[in-house]
Amino acid sequence: MLKQWIQAMGAEQHKMRDLTYDEAVEAANQMANGDSTDAQCAAFLMALCMKGEADEELMAFIDVYRHNSLNYRSQPNSLNSTGPTEGRKRFPITLPVSLLLASVGFTQVLHGGEALSSRQGTGVKEIVEGFGVSMQLSIKSWQSQLAQLHIGFLPTEQLCPPMGRLKQVREQLGIRTVFDTLERVLNPVLSSSVIIGVEHRKVMESLIPISMRSGFQQAYMINGIDGSEDLPLYASSTIRIVTPWGDESLVVEPQKFGFTSAPLPVLNKEEQIEMVKRIIAGEEGSAVKSERDHVIFNTGLRLKWFDKVDSYEEGFQLAESLLRRNEAHKVMQRWVDQSQQLKLQDGLDNDNSSTQIG
Repeated sequence: MLKQWIQAMGAEQHKMRDLTYDEAVEAANQMANGDSTDAQCAAFLMALCMKGEADEELMAFIDVYRHNSLNYRSQPNSLNSTGPTEGRKRFPITLPVSLLLASVGFTQVLHGGEALSSRQGTGVKEIVEGFGVSMQLSIKSWQSQLAQLHIGFLPTEQLCPPMGRLKQVREQLGIRTVFDTLERVLNPVLSSSVIIGVEHRKVMESLIPISMRSGFQQAYMINGIDGSEDLPLYASSTIRIVTPWGDESLVVEPQKFGFTSAPLPVLNKEEQIEMVKRIIAGEEGSAVKSERDHVIFNTGLRLKWFDKVDSYEEGFQLAESLLRRNEAHKVMQRWVDQSQQLKLQDGLDNDNSSTQIG
């Protein structure tokens, strides 16, 4: 029972100890298999949070829950992007950025769950659905869509059903747990590259040793806007770049590239969707300048970081050109149309092997 591992970690903080990898695997399996009550799961997660997750405990949970996730065809040349589990309170820069990158054939795999309501943000899943993209696709259809459009979204709760079953427990706890870390490194299609938003440097430090053990060859960890992977224009940002050969810090100063802006305003879900529509439709002018500049800047950075252009300046120029040609809008429209067609096709096929995934 999970109770023994709660006791093993210690009820009193000065007596707490780390679980071994094997012990953590057993605890993770008990939670994943439904062999523990919600109350036991909550107590275990609280004890683990109070103690602080050790690397071996994190890897045990990653291994168990990845084993319990649905299987996808490997896409090593893709970029995996996952934002904060809190959701976003401001313009979701990463969505139009991902659409622009997909428009030049750079495959983008976004994943995450609906933002926990206790954290009052908006998840990218909710925004993508707001455009009309269907999340109810078979594995075969989702993979076909990714191959054609170079973009796809995988909802955590459908990607890994045992994590979905724990959503209510996490909601009631209202604190960050091991699952917040786990969501970031599930790596569902074995992408070689990942860009991860983190809330603070402590989280960044905990992700460094496990990111390479999760199959990534290149990880960019960013303490961006509200803990997202989106870099602001109103301040410099320090990011960590992790590879199998080590890690390094990089300071990004937007002003050196001619970018500057006030902080972005807080927006609700409907306002976020509307602003994304305006940006990808190619709107220009003072009313959208800050959001548009943030998209150009972040797109240019990713184009350079992942060797799609030779310089940052070339990346910024390409991003602006793609926006003006409405390339992001075209990708989004194809995404909506194709997902709805594939959803209908899956329903007509009535194939029992077509597991619903996202």
